[in-house]
This record gives sequence, structure tokens and C-alpha cells, in this order.
Amino acid sequence: RQMRFNTVPIIDDLSDAQEIRDYLLQNLPKDKAMLGAYLRLENTVARNSYIHSIYLYNDEYGFFSTISGAEVPGELSDSTLLDFLATRPKNKNLYQRRSVFTDKTIPLSLPKKPNTPTNLYTICNLSYGDDGEVQSGIIMNLSETLARSLLADDEGTSKNFYMIDEGSYIISHPDPDQFGQKATSLPLLSQIASFDGPKGGQTLKDDEGKQFLACWYDIGEMNWRLIFILPMSHIREPLNHLRKNLVFVFIGLALIASLVLVWESKRINNQLTRENRFIDYLTGGLSAEALPLYEGQTFFIAVFLRQTKKPESELLQKNRFISFASQYLRFNGKNSFLLTMDQGQHVYLALHKPEKVISRFAKLLIDLGDLFDEQLSIFYSTERVPLEDLPRRYEQMRRRLLSSSLTEVGFISEIEQEDTKEVNLFLTETADMEKALSQRSAEAYAKSVDTLITNLKRQDDFELFSAMKQYLSYSIVALIGDVFQASEIMTAQEWKHALLSSRTYDDLKEGLLLVARILEEYREQYSKRQGMEQVLGIRELVAEHLRDKNLSA
Repeated sequence: RQMRFNTVPIIDDLSDAQEIRDYLLQNLPKDKAMLGAYLRLENTVARNSYIHSIYLYNDEYGFFSTISGAEVPGELSDSTLLDFLATRPKNKNLYQRRSVFTDKTIPLSLPKKPNTPTNLYTICNLSYGDDGEVQSGIIMNLSETLARSLLADDEGTSKNFYMIDEGSYIISHPDPDQFGQKATSLPLLSQIASFDGPKGGQTLKDDEGKQFLACWYDIGEMNWRLIFILPMSHIREPLNHLRKNLVFVFIGLALIASLVLVWESKRINNQLTRENRFIDYLTGGLSAEALPLYEGQTFFIAVFLRQTKKPESELLQKNRFISFASQYLRFNGKNSFLLTMDQGQHVYLALHKPEKVISRFAKLLIDLGDLFDEQLSIFYSTERVPLEDLPRRYEQMRRRLLSSSLTEVGFISEIEQEDTKEVNLFLTETADMEKALSQRSAEAYAKSVDTLITNLKRQDDFELFSAMKQYLSYSIVALIGDVFQASEIMTAQEWKHALLSSRTYDDLKEGLLLVARILEEYREQYSKRQGMEQVLGIRELVAEHLRDKNLSA
């Protein structure tokens, strides 16, 4: 399944490639067309090790393959290809077949001995004429041997793995000679093929009475059944007589489940999609060479920022937002994309600017707020952005959007070219604030906060805003730690958390002004402590100097 879903984009890319179209559509003389096609096909096979071979065909130039180059129907390197094409295979379906290859100049996947059948999965993209005959197309063969090598790290797992198709034909078997045979010819597989249910496990016996644990799992979209068969003796020995110890039975089943989870995680981690490559390219992880299909293209780009209306609320999960946004925006993963860059941050890219895209943005913004209490802010560029300039333009739009969200949320705006500006580190303002805190002056401190926030807004820089939050949260606690210890309003840790949670300039100002309240409280407590000290002093004088204690009243 992994190979099929990776192969469909590959065969689509080949169908769109100019070098391949020149051969299929006879746009160039045969020699030139073959040269361009050869380079493109060799590059594709080199990047995808499980591809066994690729054949091109048109009714004028004939066959061209990665195995033997130009070929003629009577001397094809693939002995069963013509018979396969005669069945009129459907495009982009995965077929299993066997063939003998006469040219041994490539594939490590080819058998070493001559005239040895090779097990293949074949996928096509063909054009048929009015008479039903193939006019042109691409035939791609995948190696079943290499497919089995992806199943597990050790030989033992692969040795116990089988697959059958909807017709009960064997399409993967530890014995390569069983490929394409009927499962009904083998006692264990014939039983498993008849079981109902998409997945399960049973204990079976073969003709000799030996017991086996058989598990199966159906891949619905492929109409294939995956089968894992273990001899019960193999299970009993290492687990101290599995049948007598139920605890070990559960451990054994957990081990099998973990194998399935490892296989599934490998399948997910090995999937390379255009979206992943675009995300890595925008963030600087890849170069433009990783996107050869889009070389020389220009893009419409928009950057999204989602925020909850209440800080304590949680954003929609990524998949739910993507699904919801698909009702308003078109993104097919080939000509247009909606990429998730970070929590609540997305990029919309399109080779062609969609019709009425601003209206679609507005509808998405309104409905997202009404249905999910989320505020959506969008910056878009009216200028087309070349592929090589996308990372720089994205970073500029991202920074500008984050900075704008400090004063306003829930908007759609065109972004303009941003001039480079010098960032002020506010040394004077922070010095005034430090002086006021050292003097424990609430009035001077509140005044310095007003000045700092006013100048910070003028900078309009999200990274500076974040840096100032960090700096102020630690420096203020360091300066007046004793004041926080005496406070009944909040602790130093509670105040730091509140300040670091600020999302806007107003939130930051409100958090800083809490310190003024704490300073006022501290001053009142200090005045009370002075009065109490005077009373205690008077009591000591009375006790020391007045001998007639009745006079103390």
C-alpha cells in the first residue's frame, strides 16, 4: 500500500514531464526523444529503489525501457508484457504478474540465474485508441522481492508473512515460486482465505496436525489480505508453554501487535509528499532542487494565524481545521496546498490565484469565529512570488503577521514590501523601570511602564515583544523578590506565568501594572510594621521604668 500510494504521484510526475511527453507524443525525432526520456527514467529509478523497471510505448516509436533502451515487440526484454497489455489494464491500478527478463544489465532485484521468473507489481498510465489498442503510455514495474524487504528488519518476520488478493491468488509468499498461484492449493492459506471479517486471528492445523497461529488484516482500498503465520511450537517454547500460562498469551499477542505498530509507523515515516517537501523548503530545510516540478513557477501566497478568543481555550486540531478549510479553499496537493507550519500557523500556496479568493477568506474567517470561537488573521500577497523567493517572502509575511496580531486579530490584509528597520532595545526605559523598582515607588514604576509600552508598540515587532516578556519576567522578580514574598496578592511564579502568557500589548501592560499594586501593598504593610514597632518600644519602656504596674493602665 505504501509503494502504491508513493508510485501514483511518481507516475503522474512522469506523465507531466516534458521529456516523457516528447517521446509519448512524438514531439521530437526518435533519437532526441529517447535521450531525454532515458535521463528522466534513470533518475526516477535511482531515487526509488523498489522500482524494478519502466517502459514507455507509442505506436510510432515502439517500446523504450530502462533495461534495454529501444526495443521491438518481437524481442522485448519483458517476456509477458505484451500479454499483460492485451488484457487492457486499467490506469493506476496495481497488478501482480510474473515475467522473465532477458537482459541482465541492471537490477540487483533481477534473478542471477537466466530464465528465472521475476515477481512484479505493475502500474500503468495508458492511452487507448478507438479500436481498443494501446496507443501510448507508461508501464512501471515494482519488485515484489524488494517490497518484502520493507516488511521487517529481520528475516524471521518476512519468512512468516503472506498476501493474497480478492481472487485468492498469492501475491506475496516466502517461496517466490508460489507467486501467482491459487491460495486454495495450500492448506493453511485456503482456510485463511475463507475467513470473514476485516481482521482476526485463529489457531489452525495443517495436514500433518501441526498447529499454527494465523492472523489476518484486510487492506480495503487494495482488496488484499495480509497474513502472518507462526508455528505454535515457536510461540510455546520461548514463552514457557503459552497454552498453560495465560499471562504469557497476552504478552505474545502484545508482541505481535507491536510488530504491526512498528510496520505501520515505518509506513507513515517513509511517505514523502509534496506538502512535506514544501514545508521543509519554506523553513530552509531543503533547496529549490527538491521541487523540480515547480522550477520557474510563480505562486499566490497567503499566511494564516489562528488564535482562540479566550487564552485558556484550545485550537482546533490540525486535521479538523484542514477539513473545515477545504469547504472554502481548493487545495489538491499538486497545484495548490494548505500547509501547517506551526501550532495555529498555516500557509496557502497556489500556482494560479483562485477566483474570489478574498471572499472565500472572509467567509472562512466569519464561520471559524462563529462555529469554533477562533480568530483568523490573514496576510496575502497580490504579487506573484517566484519559487526561489518563497522562503524569504514567507518569513517576511509570518513575522509581519505575528507583529500585527499584537494589536489586532481577525483581519484580512494585503501585505506590502517591508523595509528593513532598526530594532530599539529600550535601554533607557528599562533603566527607568529598574530605578523605580529599587526605590519601591509604585508611581514612578507605573509611569515607566506606560513609556515602555508606548515605545514597544511603535516598534511593532513580535520577536522583540517576546524577548521583552522574557527579560522583564526574570529581571523584575530578581529586583523585588522580597516584595513578592511579602505580598498576599500573588506569588512571583504566578506573576511570571501571567506575564509570559500575554498575547497582546494590552495584556503585557496589564501584567506589568500588577507589580504597581504589589508595591502599593508593600508600602502599606511597611507603614503598619513601623507603627507596631513603636508600640512595642513603648511597652518595653513602661515595663522597664514604671515599678507600680497599676500605672501602666
